[in-house]
Amino acid sequence: MNSKQLLLLTAVSAVVVGCTPAAAATVPKEVYIGGIMPLGLSPQFVVLTDLTQMALEDINNDTSILPNTTLKMYVNSSGRASPNTAIRSWMWQTQTCGGSSNPAIAVVAGAYTDPSVPMSYMATEYKVPFLSPMLADDVFNNKAYHSYFYRTTPPTSAGTNVFVALMRKYGWTRAVVLTRDDDAGRSIHSTMATLAKDTSTGPALDLLMLTADMKNKEDYEAKLQTIKDSSYRVIFSTTVGGHTVFEYMRSIGLLKKEYAWVANAWCDSPVNTLTHDDVAGFMCIRPLPAGGPAWDAWVARARQRPLQKYVPSIGFYQGGFYDIGWIIGHALHKMFHANASNVVAATGENLKTYIAQTDMTGVIGNIKFDALGNPVRNFQVVNYQAPTPSTLPFVLWWNRVVFTYSMTDKKLSQQVTAPVFLEGSTTVPPDAPVRTLLRVSGGLYYTFVSLMAVGVALAVVFAALIQKNTKHPVIRSSSPLFCQVIVLGSIILLCTIAVVGLDKDTAGVCESLPLLASVGFWLIVAPSFAKTYRLHKIFNNKKLRIQKIPNSRLLMEVGLTVLMELVWYALFMGVGKPTAKLVAAEGQLYTDVYVCDNEASAAWWVLFVAPKALMLIASGRQAYQVRNLVHSFNESKQIAYTIYTIGLLSLIALPLGQMQRTAPDSALVIVGGCLWFGTVSVLMFMFGIKFFNIYVSEDWRLADKNAFVQTNASNGSRSSCSPSHSRAGKHTRSRRAGSSVAKKAIEKRQQRMNQSSTHSRNASFQQDRPSKLKQVAMVQPRMDDPPSPARDDVDTSRGVRTPTQTTNAEPQAALPADEPVVVEGGDDNRV
Repeated sequence: MNSKQLLLLTAVSAVVVGCTPAAAATVPKEVYIGGIMPLGLSPQFVVLTDLTQMALEDINNDTSILPNTTLKMYVNSSGRASPNTAIRSWMWQTQTCGGSSNPAIAVVAGAYTDPSVPMSYMATEYKVPFLSPMLADDVFNNKAYHSYFYRTTPPTSAGTNVFVALMRKYGWTRAVVLTRDDDAGRSIHSTMATLAKDTSTGPALDLLMLTADMKNKEDYEAKLQTIKDSSYRVIFSTTVGGHTVFEYMRSIGLLKKEYAWVANAWCDSPVNTLTHDDVAGFMCIRPLPAGGPAWDAWVARARQRPLQKYVPSIGFYQGGFYDIGWIIGHALHKMFHANASNVVAATGENLKTYIAQTDMTGVIGNIKFDALGNPVRNFQVVNYQAPTPSTLPFVLWWNRVVFTYSMTDKKLSQQVTAPVFLEGSTTVPPDAPVRTLLRVSGGLYYTFVSLMAVGVALAVVFAALIQKNTKHPVIRSSSPLFCQVIVLGSIILLCTIAVVGLDKDTAGVCESLPLLASVGFWLIVAPSFAKTYRLHKIFNNKKLRIQKIPNSRLLMEVGLTVLMELVWYALFMGVGKPTAKLVAAEGQLYTDVYVCDNEASAAWWVLFVAPKALMLIASGRQAYQVRNLVHSFNESKQIAYTIYTIGLLSLIALPLGQMQRTAPDSALVIVGGCLWFGTVSVLMFMFGIKFFNIYVSEDWRLADKNAFVQTNASNGSRSSCSPSHSRAGKHTRSRRAGSSVAKKAIEKRQQRMNQSSTHSRNASFQQDRPSKLKQVAMVQPRMDDPPSPARDDVDTSRGVRTPTQTTNAEPQAALPADEPVVVEGGDDNRV
């Protein structure tokens, strides 16, 4: 009750003096009943009060009920929306005695909610029963304000039980509940929310609650658009507009066969602005109407009354107005004649007590009231199956009953007639759009599998070539064992591509992806770091001490790194095991996709990724430190390229792959492409260049010769490194081969060589090649020759071979060796 109505009620109550006389315990000769309807709006409302008058006439003519008592009726207008007229009419009938000494003991009213609510408030205040055959709003269920209210039509919320049963019948679990934006609509939402949580008859229901202002076209259309934009396809509506609203519903596609509409408010209301084309396919929940011979006989009698010519049909509401007259009549009869020695006084309070005990059979069926004053009635689910085509006005006779619902056992009973849904479809629409499961396209997946096979084949070829050329200087200087480990890691990373393209709901996919990627990463990066670490310790040794770093030690460290990763992976799986989760595909309607998701926090992800990032940084720094080594030992460029490639592609694949995880094709292109390109690049950087030089180019030999000359020149420009000179302290030992003195010496020697005739030099070299090679051997013995104790340029005590010393200030000149000096990856690595 709003403030305006409350103020009006207070004012009226203050000025009106009740005229009800002290009731005597005698049977009155006359009893008045009030009738308040919006008489000026339509002739049908005059007809409704006439049907109650018809009931009173039948009671007066029946000597078996209320003998010696005549029932009479006041009739006044209530207006359409303003409560003022209704309140004045109610007060005139019940408190000013109708202009006589007999006030109305009960009031029959209620065509519209707005004027009826304040009348019901006053009925409770003045203890006058208020009966209505039309009001279905749930607001009257609040007995704190409407304790004297009774009705013969069930409240709108009663249909919610039927709708839930209908959802269970068709397997629907999702629906929209569209009501008016008022207290009654919110009451329905509350009732539906309670029923949705009840899992005794099925799973919990997912309901989208919407209210619409029927007086605001923009608001109503906005709510309809909300339904269209949602994924709900079943709509339970307690408010439906006229033909204009239906046209809008049709224009936005809400009247297509993919939707199911169930109404609960206008099944028996002739809406002349609607056509069969509008409502065909709708289902509607309504109280079980009257029928049978008794109903037919009463309708025939009612048709004979003069005022009935103004209405096209006689239905449930009309029968309710007639039965309310009999409800009051039976209650009064019990008051006056149930106990002849104890006549109950004719007051509204006493009459309410007997009305609550009503149990009679009327023209609309059996009538009983529950504790809220609502009738206990069964329901029907009717289906509008209009002829096609038809432009006839909406009429009741085209309804087809498809279900009946018993309020006693809460069950639906299927009728013979099968339902027809929108657009004449006989297929039950789903409660949500048919969703598509998005997967990686077959052609794209097999393309990447083919690329993976090419990469694996390339890795296998490189593994075979490494094994074949184990003794070759280029391979020996690269540590063949670690080369094979890198190849193994590359194969594992390539095989990860096939797993990335698999559906994430496939068993083991989400768990294996991080494992394969991590193991493959460590098997590539850890050996690369180990090789550069050994070169750094040997060649950047400032104290020129013997560094013995065998393969077994480095291999153990690589294995320990992989083992630690496996342990960390096990912990990671324990915190949040990745599982397949079905989510909506981004940017695609009604499309789902499986993604790998886990419960691990962001901190765990950081800890999982951080060691790999640190290893990339450390490996890059290590490769930079050995960048100036001679070509035979120096893989710094290849390793640096490998590290940079892995780091760059990781920065691309990880964020973009995560962003596109709901788009399987895009995720495979990004992640799979980065894996394939990065792994193949690693293979080509690390091994492709080596085998190209071995089998195609002689550049490695020339590079090694130049490096050897630079090394000899650098050593010659410094003091002798022989043990005797070192012990005597006559010369100092330079700690870097690329010192400025050595570089100047090399430049001077190169200038002298360029001054000679190229043709003469080449001819002389070819002519005396054997003898010159012999001289080279004498000047700089090969490292793979066994040490000779007779030669004074070999430190047999330490196993370090030093260059032949010279007393010239200029670096010792020597021809390039035929093969590069090799540091093998055996168990006795020395320089």
